[in-house]
Formats: sequence, structure tokens, C-alpha cells
Amino acid sequence: MYLINGIEYRLKQKYTLKDWGKILEIINSANAKDEQSIIINLLAEDKVTDLLNIILDTSQNKINELYEDDFEEINRIIKDFFSRKTSLIKNTISSSNI
Repeated sequence: MYLINGIEYRLKQKYTLKDWGKILEIINSANAKDEQSIIINLLAEDKVTDLLNIILDTSQNKINELYEDDFEEINRIIKDFFSRKTSLIKNTISSSNI
């Protein structure tokens, strides 16, 4: 559970191929090597709200504005998203090697 602007959000359980295309496009536009640099570049390019609206379940409340005090939570959301996906990929690869 994540709190942005007083509203609770969760990571989506599933992502469509269209979602993944948008995620990859946004991340690629950040042109960075680590999560912290990606976040900074996304904030500078004003694309972090786009990314959050894709990776979080925002069906009830879209994220329109982000504030300075949201930075740590945004950082945590993005790190959790990538670590969850990395873990899933590793588990899938190790299962297929059995």
C-alpha cells in the first residue's frame, strides 16, 4: 500500500502488453542506469505521473499532481515495482531450468 496526496494505491496485479510498451517507452526516455537516476530524470521530464498511472491501480483516482513530500513514496513505489518484476523473472527462469 502506498500513500500519495492522501490517497492509497497498490501496484497492479497484471499489466497488459500495451502497459509494458508504455512503461518501456517512459523508462527508455529517462536514459539512466539506476532507479534513483530514472526517477530524477522522469521528474525532470514530468513523466513520473504517467508511469505511476500505469503501474499503480489508479482506476478510482488518477494521479495528476505530485508534491515534494511524495518523493520518498514515489521512489519506494518504483523500486518495489522493479524488484517485484525482477523477482518474477528470476523465478520463471529458474523454474524452466528444472
